[in-house]
Amino acid sequence: MCIRGFKISFFIPFICSFAITEDLVEIRAGSFWMGQEGIQDDEEPIHQVLLDAFEIDRFETSIGDWKEVQDWALDNGYDFSESSFSPWGKPYWYFESQNDDFPVNRINWYDAVKWCNAKSEYLGRSVVYYTNSAKTNVYRTGEIDLSNSMVDWQGVGYRLPTEEEWEKAARGGIYNQNYPWGNFIDGSFSNYKLSGDPLDDGTTPRGYFNGGQKIYEAELSLDGESNLPVDRSNNFGLYDLIGNVSEWCWDWYDPQWYSRKNKSQSSYGPSYHHDNASGQSRLHRGGGYKDGPGMDEGKPLRTAFRGIEFPGVSRRSIGFRCVRSMLKEELWVSKQDLSPVAKNWFFMPWFGYFYQSSVEWVFHPDLGWVFPSGSGSYDNWLFFPKCGWMWTSRLAYPHFYNVENEIWYILDKSLIEKGWFKSVDDDQYIRWGRDFPQ
Repeated sequence: MCIRGFKISFFIPFICSFAITEDLVEIRAGSFWMGQEGIQDDEEPIHQVLLDAFEIDRFETSIGDWKEVQDWALDNGYDFSESSFSPWGKPYWYFESQNDDFPVNRINWYDAVKWCNAKSEYLGRSVVYYTNSAKTNVYRTGEIDLSNSMVDWQGVGYRLPTEEEWEKAARGGIYNQNYPWGNFIDGSFSNYKLSGDPLDDGTTPRGYFNGGQKIYEAELSLDGESNLPVDRSNNFGLYDLIGNVSEWCWDWYDPQWYSRKNKSQSSYGPSYHHDNASGQSRLHRGGGYKDGPGMDEGKPLRTAFRGIEFPGVSRRSIGFRCVRSMLKEELWVSKQDLSPVAKNWFFMPWFGYFYQSSVEWVFHPDLGWVFPSGSGSYDNWLFFPKCGWMWTSRLAYPHFYNVENEIWYILDKSLIEKGWFKSVDDDQYIRWGRDFPQ
């Protein structure tokens, strides 16, 4: 998260008790050519698709990120399938990475969607998925076959990519080719079946093919062990789009969809009402570590290949990555209005009570009068009359980043006198809040 020139995501994990960070790549608005001719009927015809800008995770969702959000979600009304509690990670003999660095797997489609909602709430964003078309009931529990109308497509929360978004991001501007880099593949490009990486028949740590990958001679390494290792991210800087784990997308599968849809506009795929979705499959894209590079066996590794699976099935070879829309959210969109009990007073569980004046300044019992700016509960700037701008968020609070001296402070709520901040560097105290001139 880059805020006014400061890489906030760099500082937060060091200061606070959580580890999850946001590392997304912007995919600019524009059109691209989707599909591939002459291989599989459901990939035809090639057609041009126009998409709005969006952001997509640079890496596949990791086991570490999954567990952190899952732990929070279970305490806040979510449930997940039994398999999601035991993803497969590194083998016992591999010591170069931690288990948390590997892509999460054994996650069914319903788990992935609920986790996207949980991550949105955890980071202070509004959710995207609901259990009704009125979008009043947040999807947190059960296995519900959501329809397109149950998604807030204009929301800024996390969600699964549509297959159009996934393919545009994966291609990186290279169209009608088998892979993001062209038509050639060997073991130095990605983790596939018997590719020669040290973890054959298992996943590699996400981002493994970054120039430091080790490839050994193997049945299908295809001389990749002889190549000088180079960074194999695609032209957009994304990793593991081919192989490692295949990635869940939003869309239902229809083998004739490319012929049916309006090819000049973006699409969320076919929509089934939850009452008649039984027996339908969802899409996953990119192939996995069980897929090989041959023209028959290797079809799932191609960028255009449309993998299908029932949404309730979880596999070691399927994970996901998230996207979000490039839209600005109203500041503190989830605040609770306390009127008429207390006119102009509001409450947020993480921020507490505050009074909203008619001139946009707010009064907070611990902070005094501050001028707020930003988005949602994830990008919050507060102007203090004595020190200027301070940054915080739902996850960072009560930590604040002071722009003037580039130091993190923590609001000390243990003191009787309000408004004192303590530097995390040297434990020095300074009073920036509730210090009013006489």
